Amino acid sequence: MSPFNFLECAFNQLLVNPRATPQEKEDLFDLKFEFEKHYETKNYFLVPSSGSAKSENESVKLVALHHDAIMNSAKRVNAHFNLNASMTWGCVIPWFHVGGLGVHARAFASKSAVHQSAWDVNQFVSWIVAHQIQLVSLVPAQIYDLVQKKVEVPKIIKFIFVGGARLNTDLKNKIKLLGWPIVESYGMTETASMIAIGEPENMRLLDDVQVGLTEGKLKIKCDSLMTCTLQKVNKNTNQKIEIRKLSNTWYQTEDLAEVSLQGQNVVLKLLGRSTDFIKINAEGVSLDYLRQLLGLDSRLALLAIPNERSEYEIVLAHEIVLVHENANLVLNIVKSFNAQVRPFEKIQKVYSIDKIPRSDLQKIQYKKLEEILKEVPYEKI
Repeated sequence: MSPFNFLECAFNQLLVNPRATPQEKEDLFDLKFEFEKHYETKNYFLVPSSGSAKSENESVKLVALHHDAIMNSAKRVNAHFNLNASMTWGCVIPWFHVGGLGVHARAFASKSAVHQSAWDVNQFVSWIVAHQIQLVSLVPAQIYDLVQKKVEVPKIIKFIFVGGARLNTDLKNKIKLLGWPIVESYGMTETASMIAIGEPENMRLLDDVQVGLTEGKLKIKCDSLMTCTLQKVNKNTNQKIEIRKLSNTWYQTEDLAEVSLQGQNVVLKLLGRSTDFIKINAEGVSLDYLRQLLGLDSRLALLAIPNERSEYEIVLAHEIVLVHENANLVLNIVKSFNAQVRPFEKIQKVYSIDKIPRSDLQKIQYKKLEEILKEVPYEKI
């Protein structure tokens, strides 16, 4: 049974992680209350954004998506891939994120069955076969698990939609060798899930989606855009709720991109988030590219921390369990990485910590990690 009510005029539905702290839950209900003071009490899904990594004294960002935006997104995906009532969905993405909401909305729109489950790579195939599942959405961390276990695709699967973050090239090649029919997608909470598909260097827009550029940053126009975002922020030491509406009919992202025409088709090339481009010794550095080189081992994280002389320096954090498994493993990883990059892009310091902070979609929470590293000794390379 779906955790959502997709009927029109349903009361607003707030998506809350059951494992959220009492403070996080209180923040979300405060944001919902503030939203309903200014907007409506019906027809909205209020979704925490998985991309809003918190800094200290800020709440998670809450995105208000109208019922129509959710259903427009679902119908767009169903139409593009010819998904119908005969195809069963499996959802192993948390239902309280936009990815899980999107799966349930597509199933509702096509009148197809949907099965929700926690992620268990060892039981994934048997679960698919038991429920005759043909359609699944996954994030790169789950693809990584399948590759590590060398899990081959069951014949019943038609599409595996991959979103939430860029898929590492090596990982992509390995999952394809195992037979999984992956479809890379691009979207965000603010667009009610996917708006484009294909490899990041050559993405095709779904129907009725328009894109443009503002100073190299992607902007999006479609019928599934958010209404507004809400977030508690500190201003002059007093915490206030900020409501950010669309300034016009376009949503301005922080993603750098190039847009071109191939025949009659608009092609989107994603270059990474503007915040992932930094300067080291006045040279431009793409953290996204460097993280692609490092790979997707969930026990590793690459980040840039401020440096008085060079502006930033590249450092590596790893979970201490790696050293327990193999004393030379981290050193070998650093040597291999440093051999592939420019001198100023080399890893300068290595930090050993208990656990790398990640969201429910397994995205690294870099702001939290940077705060952790301030209290941890490091090894100079």
